[in-house]
Amino acid sequence: MSFEIWLSFTFLVFLLVLTPGPSVLIGMSHALRYGARPTLMTALGDVTANMIQMVVAAVGLGALLATSATAFAVVKWCGVGFLLVMGLTALLRKAKVNKGQNDIVTKEAGIYEPVRRRKLFREGFLVAAGNPKAIAFFGALFPQFVDPTSPLVPQLLILGATFVLLDYTFVMIYAMGAARVMPWLVQRGGTNIVARVSGGVLILAAALLSLIEMPESTAGTRF
Repeated sequence: MSFEIWLSFTFLVFLLVLTPGPSVLIGMSHALRYGARPTLMTALGDVTANMIQMVVAAVGLGALLATSATAFAVVKWCGVGFLLVMGLTALLRKAKVNKGQNDIVTKEAGIYEPVRRRKLFREGFLVAAGNPKAIAFFGALFPQFVDPTSPLVPQLLILGATFVLLDYTFVMIYAMGAARVMPWLVQRGGTNIVARVSGGVLILAAALLSLIEMPESTAGTRF
């Protein structure tokens, strides 16, 4: 793979991950509730799903989601439902956070909710896995940057590693930004404001995912 091809792919992926999507929004929601450091597991779940999607696309199943309206819709609406359930659950529950002495909220006082790391990993994984456009994206995009005259596996590894690195980085950038807002939200709106904001973010992610459509060139095809 030439450096120019890799650079073009990197720039395209950069533009893609720069725009907040469902995975970025769940990372922000987790960071608001649990802090930036635990959200590392959310981002890890996200990129793990992406790596599986890359393998799925590589074996040809990406073409199914790229051409089958039924398969695409099933995966998409499962993802939308999962995000809605998490968002509504966050809105309806009271955040378990603590305040320090004299009602001064600090990170040291424990303003974040306790959480199991595997829960964050699982939710990050399921949200990414519920985005059917990812598999269609990998199946449609990767061939454009692969040289058929050169060994296939090394090229796919380079493209996959580039995507994973950029995706993980931007999920965490947005998450750390959200975590920095957390003390400000608690001080001005009380502990429950965090649950409302994080729930609203997840519902927004569900709305964004519901708007995802198949490419126009294949949307008319039925499975």
